Amino acid sequence: MKQLLAFLLAPLALVLAAWALPRPAVPVAGEVDFEKLANGFALDNNLVGIDEWDIDFREILNKGYAHVALGIYDVYYPVPGLKDDKNAAMFKELCLHLLTVQKQWMERMEPSVGKLSDPLDDLETVEKWIDKWKTSALTKLSKEDSLNLAESIKTSDKQKEAITNLQASMLRGDSLGLNREEAESSPLILMPSRYEFVRLVCYAGLVFEDSRDAYWADDLHTWIEGTIMDMRAIALEYVDPDNPADLKRGRPMNDKHKDELQQHVVQRAFLSLLRNYYGDRIDPALAVGLAINVDIDVFGKDHARLEGDPEGNSTPAREVFVPGGNPNGGTLPALSAESPWRETEGEFRYLKKLAISQENGNSASEDSKEKLRSFALSSATAGAYVVRAPFLGSWAYDKAMPPQDFVGDYLEFFRAYRTGFAEFLRAGASGSARQSEKDFAKLMIEMAAANASEDDERTFEEIILAVYEAPLSSAEPGKDDLEGRFLKWLKTKA
Repeated sequence: MKQLLAFLLAPLALVLAAWALPRPAVPVAGEVDFEKLANGFALDNNLVGIDEWDIDFREILNKGYAHVALGIYDVYYPVPGLKDDKNAAMFKELCLHLLTVQKQWMERMEPSVGKLSDPLDDLETVEKWIDKWKTSALTKLSKEDSLNLAESIKTSDKQKEAITNLQASMLRGDSLGLNREEAESSPLILMPSRYEFVRLVCYAGLVFEDSRDAYWADDLHTWIEGTIMDMRAIALEYVDPDNPADLKRGRPMNDKHKDELQQHVVQRAFLSLLRNYYGDRIDPALAVGLAINVDIDVFGKDHARLEGDPEGNSTPAREVFVPGGNPNGGTLPALSAESPWRETEGEFRYLKKLAISQENGNSASEDSKEKLRSFALSSATAGAYVVRAPFLGSWAYDKAMPPQDFVGDYLEFFRAYRTGFAEFLRAGASGSARQSEKDFAKLMIEMAAANASEDDERTFEEIILAVYEAPLSSAEPGKDDLEGRFLKWLKTKA
């Protein structure tokens, strides 16, 4: 029985988290006392004596964390963290952003599934309810109160009904024309303190003994995100680069940009939405590109440092597949927040930067098609290097990684490339913007339907072919495939 439980838990274990930049060196082994931190968490949350046979992480959260149902999400926040006025105000702001993300999602899907007036009305009702929250009501909350904010904060019957109906609609998949009967929400655990974030992860390692190595990792103190079963835990502080091993110290995410923390949460939350509807049916490159674009949609610019989606037994998605990287995982350098690729902060969805790189990658000896496929990378120590498409789908699996001096710029290029391609699907893949929007919605609906069906085994690339009547890419991308059309479209953005 013990072995069976381990087998069932293994796919749900917490996998790698994301990066704080600059990434600090891992302290000597044993510097983080995993067991002590786990026991402290258990003691503070009345969990002493509960083992993995009885553990229910959702119930732990419901009893110990303030929580609210917001559409596809159940959002959790530790009660002690809300005692701080600034934290309470930020929690309220983040809840509003999570509704905005889902509102934009529904509006994008409407051309294909018809009007979604009822769930949009419910969302607006919930939005108005949250907008009237007083931070004092949050700061006064205690564990003796109902921690369901729909009960502890003044809520009318109409508002309670809207909360319930909105979540039911998002879980069914009304926006995708689905009727999922047993779908569950995507929990988001927002942790304002790095110390509490690490203690939560350590507790998961304590009770899930067979998966302990995944939780009690040597670099746990550097993580700012991870998954426990179906729950995404998000730290709201970066590692303090001067004191990386001090769990009670952290660097505010909004030190440089006033909305970096908000973008960090929105991007990760959107990846949870994609995971809920698509599982592994969606290509990781498209998922990350869409998530970066959502930040730009909501905030106007891209300040989030992270990308990728830790899921299953994989490393984060930028390492699940980077052209020339190891598709089975591996280690790549951290992305650079100071990269020249980010000078415009994503204001033009990196299309101008990509078009300039495309132009700089040309040589007089190339034909017109090859010029579209060529991009220039740069290095402060080694000058320039040209890489060539394809960069998407199965045709890119066997690409070679550029020389080491250019790997960092290559990662930034590919981050921009998939952001640009995601925007191309939404705005240019089918000629007119209007038709592109319709076909993009159709693509998202087809993928969700395939993922919800036990009989539909189509891959992402097969669904692309069905929707666009063209393959995703080819050995030499051109007019007959989507990546080739993207390269030609990109040239007009310089």
